[in-house]
Amino acid sequence: MRACFINTPIQDFYYTSIRRQPLGLLYIMAYLETAGHEVTLINGHSLKRHAIPLPEEFSYLTRYIESGDPTLAFPFARYCHFGMSFDEIQKRIAQSHAEIFFISCMFTPYYEESDRVIAMVRESAPGAIIVVGGYHAALYPEYYLQTGGADFVIQGEGEESAVALLRALESGAGLSHVPNLVWRDGHGIVRNERRVIDGIDRLPRPARKYLAQRDFRAYRRRAAAMITSRGCPNRCGFCSSGVIWGRGQRLRSVDAVLDEIRECAEELGATMIIFEDDNIFASPGRAADLLGGLAAYQTKSGIALDLAAMNGVSLEGMDEGMVELMRGAGFRELNISLMSHSGELQAAQGRPFDSARFARFARAGRRAGMNVRAYFILGLPGQTAREVRDTVEFLKGLDVSVFPSVYYNVRAPRSQWKMQRSSAFYNETKELSRDDLMRLFNECRVPRHGTNARLGIGA
Repeated sequence: MRACFINTPIQDFYYTSIRRQPLGLLYIMAYLETAGHEVTLINGHSLKRHAIPLPEEFSYLTRYIESGDPTLAFPFARYCHFGMSFDEIQKRIAQSHAEIFFISCMFTPYYEESDRVIAMVRESAPGAIIVVGGYHAALYPEYYLQTGGADFVIQGEGEESAVALLRALESGAGLSHVPNLVWRDGHGIVRNERRVIDGIDRLPRPARKYLAQRDFRAYRRRAAAMITSRGCPNRCGFCSSGVIWGRGQRLRSVDAVLDEIRECAEELGATMIIFEDDNIFASPGRAADLLGGLAAYQTKSGIALDLAAMNGVSLEGMDEGMVELMRGAGFRELNISLMSHSGELQAAQGRPFDSARFARFARAGRRAGMNVRAYFILGLPGQTAREVRDTVEFLKGLDVSVFPSVYYNVRAPRSQWKMQRSSAFYNETKELSRDDLMRLFNECRVPRHGTNARLGIGA
């Protein structure tokens, strides 16, 4: 079958431009190719942006956008469309001549962009089959089958599911054996058995050949994104990683990871490797082997790599000596999240390490000459203004860059989906009003005690 994969653009106040390589789609594309199917990619993520009118749903932000009070100032200048235009996407849908479309529905606040792309497929390719996947689709499969316009939802990993689905559609066989599939029969919605892939080393590497040259540009370097594992052994209350990857973590072998890095560096010309693991160093022994292998490869090849762990590094499985190994392997930054300085909130959210451990690693990163970027969540349920200020003071006392991420709730009712993003400052609590959130966020921009806190915001 001819399959077209679509990575949808987004509309927001800001966009993390480095995340333009849709690894999930690229893995499934590669797996379908090995099964003999023809694949194409419409990557709606690009460096393009243009300002668009502020949606009515965000009208509550107008008073902050127009505020002359710096303590209540909204941190973003414009609401924008980031990526390929919808007109161009519709044109490419028609040109694809695909029989089946796989559409990424990753993030809750961008569900309307995915809905619009689904509607475009229905208009331009009315006979085609539509399959959706990603975190938001996995959380709300009924929405996509009853309202969103999809034929099928893949609720977990997509490689084996996609191949099994296409085989069933071609043969006319039943759908009950397709893992992770959610679909409709004559009696209602059916959820097939959830299954994770054992031995992820056997998966073909992401089909990067379908990326445009622009998709490899990041921080004025040529970059390649990759993963060394799937899932996370932790169960933090605010994280939805397990929705796709299931419980626990599956690791790729160090040799397989190093061989893919060699391919990215020597065949694709990448000088920057962006690891997108949910928890890259959860296994201490394996982490040490990987970091040692990365350093040895660069010494032997003469290729210097800039390494980044964009989802941050979880500290529970590390020792402080590993920070030196990271620096020696090519990590210039240490991204770590405290979430909160409150022991009560740490326990309530299931965090696997405490503030004392966080401080040790922050100091180790500074000693190693790394740029330490410390994140915390602003607006957690039960959090008070005093606790936020305690957290900020604690972080600034470590001489690190402080980045607040405003809390959002992807399990909010549908009427609130669009506002569940850090940039929206939407979720007020009895302890913190929206004015409180804005003031506390802006306080993080003011250097204190001689440290340099920088403006930042989470995804």
